[in-house]
Amino acid sequence: MNHVSAICVSAAIGLSFLAPIGCASADRSRNMTEQTASTTSGAREAEPPAQIRAWMDRLTVEHEYDPSTGFIVAREVIELPGILAASPPLEKAVQLSRAEGKPLVVFATADRCGPCQQFKKDALNDVRVVDRLEQADLLAAHVEVDREPEAARRYLGGTGIPVTYLLRDGEVVASLPGQRDGQTLARWLDEQLHASSGAHGAFSADR
Repeated sequence: MNHVSAICVSAAIGLSFLAPIGCASADRSRNMTEQTASTTSGAREAEPPAQIRAWMDRLTVEHEYDPSTGFIVAREVIELPGILAASPPLEKAVQLSRAEGKPLVVFATADRCGPCQQFKKDALNDVRVVDRLEQADLLAAHVEVDREPEAARRYLGGTGIPVTYLLRDGEVVASLPGQRDGQTLARWLDEQLHASSGAHGAFSADR
């Protein structure tokens, strides 16, 4: 797993490899799309390591292994639900959160990232997650880290993908790294948003 970015943290074992394998920070893969496009056809056919192949077999979105980077590259971009598609840029979302005194949930993904697209398909478009995000006690936003890397570093502390963040008063108080299913994400949101300020305990996907 030498090719896997340290920023992309593995999800819980109980999630059966639901982790952001093949992802990287925006800094590390700034020109990855161009590099991938110029990869020779022979290199594209290279067989990925067994761990990455096992992960790829679980993806239902169109994807491809890039042997030059070791990443699982998306070949389709899943649309966001309306509430996230219409969300303001990250900096503006943080300002609104502070002004309204509401917690802010931020989803960090990248169009180039296969696991990110699976995350959007399975979790962000899940009706349970969308219903929770549409409630009036919070604000929700999405950041494409390749387009807003500076804002991601400033407000989220990095450009890891896919990662879900909860901010209060402009500060990250909880995060959930990795690709998750809709049920797990909805439960995490409910637990964190109902937790009292300063009492955000560790979340276990196995519970």
